[in-house]
Amino acid sequence: MRVEKGKVVTITSSKGGVGKSIFLLNLAGIYQRLGKKVLLLDLDFSGGSLALSLNVTVQKTVYNAIDDIMHNRYHGMEEYIVSYNDFIDVLSCPKDPRQATKVEIRYLDSLLERIGMVYDVILIDTTHGFSKNNIVIYDHSNVLVYLMTNDLLDLKNSRNFMSIMKDIEMDHLRVLLNNSIVSKESYFSNFDIRTMIDWNIDYVIPTDFYIRNLPQYLLEGVIATLDSKTWEKKYQREEKQLYKMAQDFIGEEDSSEEDINRRV
Repeated sequence: MRVEKGKVVTITSSKGGVGKSIFLLNLAGIYQRLGKKVLLLDLDFSGGSLALSLNVTVQKTVYNAIDDIMHNRYHGMEEYIVSYNDFIDVLSCPKDPRQATKVEIRYLDSLLERIGMVYDVILIDTTHGFSKNNIVIYDHSNVLVYLMTNDLLDLKNSRNFMSIMKDIEMDHLRVLLNNSIVSKESYFSNFDIRTMIDWNIDYVIPTDFYIRNLPQYLLEGVIATLDSKTWEKKYQREEKQLYKMAQDFIGEEDSSEEDINRRV
């Protein structure tokens, strides 16, 4: 079953250093293996790094795209995106922080409307924490994935985040506990975490998913889930979990084990 075009999946968090952008990149790799055309939309205006992580050269950014939409200069998405490969494109955050403050995020719906018929999945990276821009981004998402870790400060921030989510009835929120950010440490049980944040944990990335050579992937601009030589040997079980998670995000039925093995 093919999903409708333009499913918007936003990844967010309450603090930096939880693996938000790395998870988004690996999720893009899984969608590529599922045969999806993916756009990485970097709306992390305080420290966006998707283009840098993929070693792609950026000329125009989301600032230029939205500014051109505002002033009726927009002629097509090909002016603003850069291709990573045949399946994955990137629309980068502004290069200059001064431009980031000028992005009129209220035009996000116009931007998504223009790119929605081109891509199967639009993955959005955000600035961590709450902001007016983030609220607009959350509202325009089909699924909002909140990434958190087994860390006391993160859990405190997450409890506050969940409290606000309840107040504004953000019912498309999914909570993802990232235990792979450290390889061995685990301070609280899942039950403890659910109690502390007063919210259910929808998905867990296990400690086995810890990627020791992550800096090398970033230096080379490689998405780890697309590195078949390493992945098939070390992370096959975890990758199947990622397939299921990725398909849940876009409302698609699970692939059979034969389909997954054929793709990887």
